[in-house]
Parts: sequence; structure tokens; C-alpha cells
Amino acid sequence: MKIEGIEGDVHIQRDDLIHPLVSGNKWRKLQHHLLLAAQEGKNHLVTFGGAYSNHLLATAAVGAITGLKTTAFLRADEPIHNHYLAAARLYGMQLIPVSREDYRNKRSLFENHFGQDTTAYFIDEGGAGPAAWSGVARVVQGLPFAPDYILHASATATTAIGLATGIKACGYHTRVLAVAVLNNAEEQRRLIQEAGFADVVEVPEGYAFGGYAKVPDNLMDFVQSAIAQTGILFDPVYTGKALWALRELKPDGKGVFLHTGGSMGLFSDTFLSRHM
Repeated sequence: MKIEGIEGDVHIQRDDLIHPLVSGNKWRKLQHHLLLAAQEGKNHLVTFGGAYSNHLLATAAVGAITGLKTTAFLRADEPIHNHYLAAARLYGMQLIPVSREDYRNKRSLFENHFGQDTTAYFIDEGGAGPAAWSGVARVVQGLPFAPDYILHASATATTAIGLATGIKACGYHTRVLAVAVLNNAEEQRRLIQEAGFADVVEVPEGYAFGGYAKVPDNLMDFVQSAIAQTGILFDPVYTGKALWALRELKPDGKGVFLHTGGSMGLFSDTFLSRHM
């Protein structure tokens, strides 16, 4: 990967190429859920997300591809219309808007709406949980070499824990640099500690750029430059921030930058009007 300012031996794992919408860690997190749903005889995927959730859109697309019904509880205190939700509806997903307060208790929402539906399968926000870890672990198994580090954008620590699971299974001595792209580094560290991987995963912070979906001009300029130099789409909400961290941290050794997909954020009318 040749991007100005990024030095050393860095391989980019192009998980963004898995599928236009079901790409990167979105697919990795969902694939084991699909296996479990099939084993349990369930054909209705029920999940959760915000209005700009790549996971929500990926679930909708997976449902259409595999012939499964999909529903999502949408965190929304007011009506929201955007290209993410429009695409999810095109794929046949039913969206149920709920208040932020009700959204906090996802199990209750699921039970209240689908407790009597024996076909419904619960998938937590972002696909989080042990099933997702198993899917992400396969990233490590598929790498062409044992890297000194894997760096990626991290919002919930789910991908980090999955990578650490794969590293332990392979017997590697690889570090995971889970760059916090939200202002929740301590929460992510707690989840990693509880999962037993504090010795494998570091959570570099200071790369949220003001918070979720905040994209200052200097970050966007960097992302645009990286895209022009490589021909690879990086989004400024996740992978662009991780790429910035890679340039700044300059980790030692032979590394992997995990491209976790999710480029839809580049193409919203609001974003394009501000930055293009």
C-alpha cells in the first residue's frame, strides 16, 4: 500500500471487495449468524441500527440474497430518510423506528415484537457477540503470512475480539491495533478485557475527530488523497480514520491494514455538498 506518509511493510486486506454492500467486517460478523439461524430453523433476521448503519444495510442485502425475511429496529427520535434506509427498503427490510430510550433494551424490543415468532433470529447491533467473533476470526486464517500487527477501525470492539480469537487459534504473536473511531475507547477496552484479550489488543484513541460521522476538512483531504493514490475507496467515518492512525502511529514490523468496507457514507447528498 503506497500512500504518502505511510511507511513500512503494510499489506492491505481487501475485505471491502467481498460484496458491494455486504463487505468487510459486516459480512464477517453475519456469516456465522446465518449458519446458526439455519441450524435453528429460523428464516427471519431481526437486528438493530442507526440511520447510517452499514450493518443494517448489509443485513438487508444478505436477507435478499439468501431469501430470508429481515427486520430492523431503527434508533430514531424523529422521521429519517436517507440513502442507507432507502437501499435497505429496496432489499425488502422492514424498519421499525423506536425512541433512543426504548432502543437501549434491545432484548425487550425483540421479545415484545417477535417473542411469539418462532422463525425470528436475534442479531445484536453491529452483529456483536460470539457468533460474530467466529466469523471475524477467519480473517486471520486467510492471511498470506503471520503479521506483526493488524490495524483496523474499531467502533464496538467486536472485530478486535474476533481477530484476537483467530490469532490465538493460529498461535500467532500478532498485535491488534483497534483504532477507536468513536469516543468510546474505555468501553472498548472493557469489552476486550472481559473477553480475555487485553494481552493481544491495543485501542489507540484520539482518532474520533470529534465523534461518530464527524468529518473535518483535514480528514477528508487525507481520505481524498489516499483514494486518488490507490484507487481504493476509504470512507471518512471508519477506514479513513484508521488509515490516518496508521500514518501517525507508524507501528513496527510487517503489518496488515484491514479494510472493513462500508463506503456508502461517501455518497450522501449532505456529505458531498460539504466536501466536494
